[in-house]
Amino acid sequence: MARDSQLNTRFVLAGACTLVAVVMIATGVLLSDSRGDEIIGMLGNLGAEILGLAFTVAIIDWLLERKRLNEQAQHLAWRMLHDVDHAFWVWQGGRREFHLDELMSLLEIASKDDPLPKFTEELFINLGIRSSDNLRLQPRLMAHDRRLKAALKSLAGLAQIREARTIVNTAYIIDGLRSAVTNLAEMTGQTPHQGEFAAARSFRDPSIEAQTRRYKGSLHESIMRQGMVAHEPEPSSEPVR
Repeated sequence: MARDSQLNTRFVLAGACTLVAVVMIATGVLLSDSRGDEIIGMLGNLGAEILGLAFTVAIIDWLLERKRLNEQAQHLAWRMLHDVDHAFWVWQGGRREFHLDELMSLLEIASKDDPLPKFTEELFINLGIRSSDNLRLQPRLMAHDRRLKAALKSLAGLAQIREARTIVNTAYIIDGLRSAVTNLAEMTGQTPHQGEFAAARSFRDPSIEAQTRRYKGSLHESIMRQGMVAHEPEPSSEPVR
């Protein structure tokens, strides 16, 4: 809100300067045949300078705002991409660290018949809720980058897994994740390489036992990490998946 207020104030000031400049130029034109030509000429020149300054301020402010929106959109894209990777890792397996090529390969290998226990469902439901919240609460960011909006729309439907099982099934989850990852990877400047299926298969294990182990291990690591942060002066630099 404070940022929007500052932006509106700058636009009002630029508009006021433009209005003053137009009035000064118009006055100079209308009175150009009367006495005091030097003053009238100075008035017109000053008006032109103010008008140029107003346009310069408006353009610079527009460029800075676009840069800020680009940074916010990319930051959100990275966060959502890691959230997708974590939920999908619990479901399908794979290496512990984030790896885009492996994620894309596992999305191609994943089957609609793979088991989906309640705790894995909950991860996808939370992912859908966060996506819906961002779509609703950040309209300017969504309008700024259509790829981000498309990615979040692909994920938002996951919030309805339990309410609409006939539509939001495992095949829907795979298709939605694949579409979202493609858009998010493009936003973050990544180019996935195809053909990593052999390595991905060796790490894949969608069994309920493996999902339980990954889910409980992830929860344990999160709790331990929070305890370490509370007792250490500096946070750990290890990435969180």
